[in-house]
Amino acid sequence: MASSISSAISPWPRLHWSWILALGIATILLGSIALGDALAVTLISILLLGWLLIGAGVLHIVHLVRNSEARNLWHILNVIIDLVAGFYFVSHPGLGAVTLTLVLAAFFLASGITRLIAVFRTDIPHKLWPVVDGLISIALGAMLWIHWPWTGLWFIGFAVAIGLIFRGWGWVMLAFALRARNTRPSGLSPQPA
Repeated sequence: MASSISSAISPWPRLHWSWILALGIATILLGSIALGDALAVTLISILLLGWLLIGAGVLHIVHLVRNSEARNLWHILNVIIDLVAGFYFVSHPGLGAVTLTLVLAAFFLASGITRLIAVFRTDIPHKLWPVVDGLISIALGAMLWIHWPWTGLWFIGFAVAIGLIFRGWGWVMLAFALRARNTRPSGLSPQPA
């Protein structure tokens, strides 16, 4: 009974912790390699994003052809924007990276400012971390903006690499937690009455 409850709660009841540990280590290594050449990772990311936008535009066209009731100005504009942005990113990945970094700088600035305004307009406890989050977003947006266009050449690849490294460490910590749970003596767990 207790093991069936444990397996229902656990998202990976039969997955061994060593596979998750290997995935975490491989992800950390991949992120470290990506950190070594942020420019190449930036260009590859922009190319991938471009092809994904082109694919989304094509699928949206198929949807519009098959469903005549979905055809309206907004859906057609969405298809056009997806295809134009996708072809722009694929044909000019360097300019696409610089452009996308400028958009990200504006996003970080705007989101940081609105988060700070929201924190100070509401009465929530423990305002320190939301304030720090807003200030970091503003600082990141300002740094990207001030050093633009040079930040466009490395920032996206740097963000992808850091994301991979932190995700890898998350997998490693999950693997160790699963290992600790699996090696815990069964006599210490409470037995149902």
